[in-house]
Amino acid sequence: MINYYQKYLPNLSTILTPLHSLLEKGKSWKWSEEHQEAFRKSKELLKSSHLLVHYDPEKELILACDASPYGLGAVLSHRMEDNTEQPIAFASRSLSAAEKNYSQLDKEALAIVLGVKKFHQYVYGRHFTILTDHKPLERVLHPDKMTPPMAAARIQRWALILSAYDYAIQYKEGIQDANANALSRLPLPDTPGSTPVPEETILLMELLETTPIRAEQVKNWTKRTPILARVLKFIKQSWPSKCPDREFQPYFQRRDELSVQDDCILWGNRVVVPPQGRRQVVDELHETHPGICKMKSLARSYVWWPNIDNDLENKVRTCNNCQINRKNPPEAPLHPWEWPSRPWERIHIDYAGPFLGKMFLIMVDAYSKWLEVHPTNVATSRATIEKLRST
Repeated sequence: MINYYQKYLPNLSTILTPLHSLLEKGKSWKWSEEHQEAFRKSKELLKSSHLLVHYDPEKELILACDASPYGLGAVLSHRMEDNTEQPIAFASRSLSAAEKNYSQLDKEALAIVLGVKKFHQYVYGRHFTILTDHKPLERVLHPDKMTPPMAAARIQRWALILSAYDYAIQYKEGIQDANANALSRLPLPDTPGSTPVPEETILLMELLETTPIRAEQVKNWTKRTPILARVLKFIKQSWPSKCPDREFQPYFQRRDELSVQDDCILWGNRVVVPPQGRRQVVDELHETHPGICKMKSLARSYVWWPNIDNDLENKVRTCNNCQINRKNPPEAPLHPWEWPSRPWERIHIDYAGPFLGKMFLIMVDAYSKWLEVHPTNVATSRATIEKLRST
């Protein structure tokens, strides 16, 4: 962070000399009072008037945000005339025990919400730019694009909060986002006591306790299933840039919409059921034999796993009661031709052949059953019209 702002810090190299000496090759590492003093002075520089600037309503506002596995950081800055950034204020806090289990996308989004709420009096009512090192947030929280309908409930709630602000969101590579990055990695000694849980998530987890599979079972099965265990790790840490294997493709496609609650994987508000519990869930959905469409509609409110639609369809197709009682389409009544009142009122025509290199236009009068056959070289509409006119 000091290197990020070194342009504005006077005598920085002189102050940091004792600390740099610790990195010399062959020198034993020993922290002394001299090093502690240099460290204290370097921190004082970060909050001195040499670096911090007053808020100016005429200058562009930049809000840089970042999250680490245990903390959040945000820096509000002005973009100066030489296109550099000078900070107005810093903000950071540690994650609670529940927030540490958030997916990386949720943590990065929480850092943005922290910055916006902390600096509300500066950013509300004017345009500002949010910088994040998490590329998916450019799409998920874009002010001009719809929030994915299957995004986690907390993401949709935060998107609603951000909709009150006039902002643009840009991706900035993590190695260049050192100011907010440093703050997110400076945990405070105390952490928030609790984290508010959305009402719909509470209801979902309580509902699981009354179903054939419980939340504790889903949690244990998820950790014991190799694929879901890795998906859980990816959600909590970070997804790779490419899908690691074909088996992960359904989850990789939804990676920006997956979240974790009590070590259970959620897609939006739907629980991702491990293989060990899928049969019980299908049996519960099929208990009253509601049919394929109603089973799918009910399942889409609560659960999901890859190829769930196929599993539900196969369950109905292999159920004897469903097949016996299914609705058969009504038989179409026979509709005989009306009897013509005179010859050549209605004729029936068709082509026969090829035979002996010819096509034969066959015409039958519906009244007298008179038959006429006209040989022709081609069976085209032009040839057909000519034969009908000559008859």
